[in-house]
Amino acid sequence: MIDHQDPEAASRREALARAKGGPLWKSVSSELLEDVLAGKFATQFPGELELARRYGVSRGTIRAALKPLRDAGHITAHPGKKPTVVAGRSTAFGPIYSVLASIRESGMEHSSVVLEQHLVTAPAVAAKLSLPPDAELFHLSRVRLADGEPIGLDEVWLPGSTAEKLLDADFQNASLYGELDRRCGVVLDGGTEQLTAVPASPAQAVLLGCAVGAPLLLIERIGCHRARDVEIRHSYVLGDRVSIATAFGCKAAPPR
Repeated sequence: MIDHQDPEAASRREALARAKGGPLWKSVSSELLEDVLAGKFATQFPGELELARRYGVSRGTIRAALKPLRDAGHITAHPGKKPTVVAGRSTAFGPIYSVLASIRESGMEHSSVVLEQHLVTAPAVAAKLSLPPDAELFHLSRVRLADGEPIGLDEVWLPGSTAEKLLDADFQNASLYGELDRRCGVVLDGGTEQLTAVPASPAQAVLLGCAVGAPLLLIERIGCHRARDVEIRHSYVLGDRVSIATAFGCKAAPPR
């Protein structure tokens, strides 16, 4: 039973009711996705009843909200057990999002300085997305900060027809993928990435506060949605501020 007298639950209901576009379950799902990616459920994911009380909605709404998270591999659940967050695996959001989530997990404040957020034409990028040369693209360019200090430069292009609703989003703190899901109904479900070490250009050095030629980790991604390329992303991360680790398969038992 939903506790409609709970002021916190009522407040959440009102906030979700004001969310732009889409049914209630989608707003709940988008908020949960942002919390998962930010590492807020690193130890334990709440059960359906707890989430229903928290958001002031029915269990049916919660089940609908959790389904996209399960389908995308962000959480897993078994009958009779609480869902758990899937960690230490590749996701459609790639390593750069893991880096930024780690900023929050480490207790540092994450924010962004938005450089560009508009519709552009870029024939070379459009070709990679199998679009006409004059197709409009949504372009977002940001300097990412950790406790106010630059940590990386991020540029992304999406088809304008897919991402036009992102033009008025506030990306100083908001997640691109959370807003893409909430406003446009798009969740990346695959893609390819390439990591390369590159020297900082003079323009990048000014934006990142580093020396010209300083080592940067370039992450080039093509993101997919329903077997269609919809994202070109270039992320330049300061090599002396970030390290990326991953795990695969089984690990050896510690020596006795």
